Amino acid sequence: MPEKPERWLTLAAWLMVPPLFGILSVMLGQDANWDLRNYHFYNPYSFLYNRMDFDVLPSQVANFYNPLLYVPFYYAVSLLPPKGVGFLLGWVQGLNFPLLLAIARLVIPATIEGENSPWKQGAICFGISLIGMLGAANISEMGTMFSDNLLSLLILSSLWIVLSAMRHLLVSGWRKKLAVVIGAGFLAGSAIGFKQPAAIYAIGLCAAFFVLKAPFMHRFFLSFFYGIGVLSGIAATGGYWLYEMWTRFKNPLFPYFNLLFQSPMATIGDYRDTQYLPDNIGEALISPFFFGFAPYEFSEVAFRDLRIPILYILLLALLVHRFVDGVSLRPEQRETRTDPVFDSSIRFLLASGVLSYLTWVKMFAIFRYALVIELLAPLGIWLLLDRMISGRFAKYTAAGACLILILATLSPADWGRVSWGEDYFGAKLPVIEKPEDTLVIMAGNDPCAYLIPLFPKAVRFVRIQSYFTGPSSHPNGYDHLMARIISGHTGSMYVLYRSYEKIGVISALDAYGLDLESDSCRVFKPHIESNVAYPLYFCAVSKRHDHE
Repeated sequence: MPEKPERWLTLAAWLMVPPLFGILSVMLGQDANWDLRNYHFYNPYSFLYNRMDFDVLPSQVANFYNPLLYVPFYYAVSLLPPKGVGFLLGWVQGLNFPLLLAIARLVIPATIEGENSPWKQGAICFGISLIGMLGAANISEMGTMFSDNLLSLLILSSLWIVLSAMRHLLVSGWRKKLAVVIGAGFLAGSAIGFKQPAAIYAIGLCAAFFVLKAPFMHRFFLSFFYGIGVLSGIAATGGYWLYEMWTRFKNPLFPYFNLLFQSPMATIGDYRDTQYLPDNIGEALISPFFFGFAPYEFSEVAFRDLRIPILYILLLALLVHRFVDGVSLRPEQRETRTDPVFDSSIRFLLASGVLSYLTWVKMFAIFRYALVIELLAPLGIWLLLDRMISGRFAKYTAAGACLILILATLSPADWGRVSWGEDYFGAKLPVIEKPEDTLVIMAGNDPCAYLIPLFPKAVRFVRIQSYFTGPSSHPNGYDHLMARIISGHTGSMYVLYRSYEKIGVISALDAYGLDLESDSCRVFKPHIESNVAYPLYFCAVSKRHDHE
């Protein structure tokens, strides 16, 4: 592509498009999702003010997630108006677009060799990248801190580095090769260090080196040193937290995989969320269609996006034709496209996507975690159609039909949003007279840890009931710790809970020898919970004498 169109395309991608996604984030409304109310705001607060030994389990299992990724968000909420936070998040998330465009420009021009207009080439790359951004997961996460479309910046950057350096990886000396693959691996590893589910993409990218057109040992060493880069990235962004978990619990992934590490502070189990995993291989094989027709197989909220089902159908069609024919459907291309760089780039891109998907469906099968695959799916559709259709008009028509169908049927997920308020949470909290002598007990599974930074810092919070633990005949270390804290507290005590969980809360309090004083309850509902049906209750509790 000549310099002038390329320059304008680059400027538009980096300077114009990301702010548009910032505007989109504001238009969608303020994020009010479950995880925000549980840990997105509380965890960085706890980290910054060293509260991990002060509060006990307020954000449940998420209490033990690496907080570093959320620290900028905490400061943004503390310093900026709510719409400013939403715009800033959307703008940063919009940076996925120029990365998608850069990847598309590495592989698409070779598929439209007969198209001499650089502007048309640029328009095709631009359009496919934009449709990549308009996905059910990505739109739903705009302006939120789910972080899947923040970590995608690192994954896409890693992919771009590999593709842009493909010629060096195939023919250059090993010094340059190692610099490329270790650097690319470092970015993918950094994403894992921030949030472990990003591992699905590092695995896919690492394994994809084996499809390159190169000797086996060449491919092996590229994959191996990419893996070294991944480990380095994990150490850089997650090493501190892994060490913190190890020194506290002798389990660097606490509480996950506690069946292996057996820390006494948690139940002996894996704590994995397996509710969306396929029950058998047959279900796994049809799982791509769930994105379009059975969303609750992957998600707790509805959505519809046909890009992955279409991509899957095209991939199966290509495999069937190649198996039947034994050769490419386009032998004339096999004669003219002899560039190993192009072939290896296409192989790597498609293989990394397939392998990442297989890892995803085996390890998680949670809709949001497949966001990078969603971003790249329109590009994958184009590349597969190019492999199967030789005529330019037919290829353009088929691609256009697929992409129009995707947009026409698209229904993004909705994790919960509210209208923009004067401040981010809009909470009018009960007044506490002696914060330094106050213990607030949290109970039930509903999230409310976001309120803790809004209380005086001297108030201590313990969560006796959650999806991490609760009163049982086999208490873990945290249950014993909370029992000691409660029995030793001599000041005021309150309980914070969601109204519909009252029966379970009373039972949990009873296990600790506490009674709820119903006539003392103060009812409140912050603005950020406008879409939540039930209010919060803040009630005094008292110790029973027979339990002292």
